[in-house]
Amino acid sequence: MAIYLCRWPNGEFSVVSAKSKSDAIELLDEWGNAEQASLSRMSECKFDFRLDDEGQIELADIGEATHDHLMRTCYPELEKALETAEWDDAGVVYSAESRVRIREAVESERKRLWSNQPPAPVAQTEVGRQIQKQTGAASVVINRIVRRAATKRLKSKEGEGKKPN
Repeated sequence: MAIYLCRWPNGEFSVVSAKSKSDAIELLDEWGNAEQASLSRMSECKFDFRLDDEGQIELADIGEATHDHLMRTCYPELEKALETAEWDDAGVVYSAESRVRIREAVESERKRLWSNQPPAPVAQTEVGRQIQKQTGAASVVINRIVRRAATKRLKSKEGEGKKPN
């Protein structure tokens, strides 16, 4: 199994474990069409979670190498803004000017990939393309659904002994 990082066009990201890139796209289909996102393998992935007082799971920390990879891969403009940010006189928080640049970088990262989205690959069959048009699902998901349905139909005894149409 490999770990895949999906950087969505809206600036969010998801991490999944899958046997292949197409399996990762199928898993990510729960949240959107990953064929129109940036998908890459991660060599290392460390997230630490905790249980809050209300019984909800929350992110406690991200491993240093994972954080560096996420910033480099998903948020290069924000990474640059953070690297050049200056601290206030007390050295406790970023200066007002740096906070403005960081907010601008965050907004930029949320919009940066909207115009660079690759066209979604189309399903292999006409039936698949019709389903894809209606659902917006990834072609790998549609192709697998159509293949499974066709295989099931061909193996069934439905229509046996009747004239073909």
